[in-house]
Amino acid sequence: MKYKFEKTAEDTYKLTYKEKEFTIKSSVKAIKELQGLVSKARVNMINDLAENGKSIKTLTIEVKENGKTYYDNSNVKELEKVYQEEATVNYFNDKSVQLFGMELQELLNDIELVTADEVQEFTTQLVSCLSGKDLIPTK
Repeated sequence: MKYKFEKTAEDTYKLTYKEKEFTIKSSVKAIKELQGLVSKARVNMINDLAENGKSIKTLTIEVKENGKTYYDNSNVKELEKVYQEEATVNYFNDKSVQLFGMELQELLNDIELVTADEVQEFTTQLVSCLSGKDLIPTK
């Protein structure tokens, strides 16, 4: 294995890879931040739309067929997805700098994680450590 997460105490985890070792503490603050990513992304999207003189309603397509009106919100959903992905990337970059002294992509490169599956597994374990969920074996 290229890296290892271990639970070392009640709310403390350790990431080791190569000859490097980092301590990660779970916290209520991190849980709240993770849970707030979707709403933060939506607020950012609404603010950006407003700055450009638009609203969510302007992204909705109204279609009239057979005397009925349908609303297509696919543009809204797609834009929300983009903003959520951006908020998630920004959160993990900031958290990575705070914990490991490097942005997430630098960390992934340093550990030599290259496939999408490897990155997904790593980030899932990192979220587990940040939130204190016991997916990580105890030392």
